[in-house]
Amino acid sequence: MTNNRKNNSQLLQDVLDELMLHNPIILSALVVSDEGLNVGSAVHHDDDPALALTASDLVDAANVFSKRLEQGQLHRIVLEGEQRTTMIVKAGVHTVLAVSVPADAKLGLVILSVRRAARLITEIFN
Repeated sequence: MTNNRKNNSQLLQDVLDELMLHNPIILSALVVSDEGLNVGSAVHHDDDPALALTASDLVDAANVFSKRLEQGQLHRIVLEGEQRTTMIVKAGVHTVLAVSVPADAKLGLVILSVRRAARLITEIFN
């Protein structure tokens, strides 16, 4: 079982590294569990644990909001700020992928890459 975790950790890091390699505009990428734990990150910051918890709380709130509006299952949250845009995408049953780019970034190719990374992360953890 320990080997599986190590393999999954390395697989996850490979996915994040590839995401960053193909999208140099990405400022950060963080994989977060639904319990608010930092599962992995491409660019490590001292505040990753706090960001992970905040992302988890945001997903919980967005899920409640989505259910009340009868939108169906939540797929993506986009936060557009003055300096950055952050996307939080479902990446499995118990994980999400949070990616930040500069506010003026073109999102088309980034979204495609983030979706691909989310599918690969789903395969790792499910």
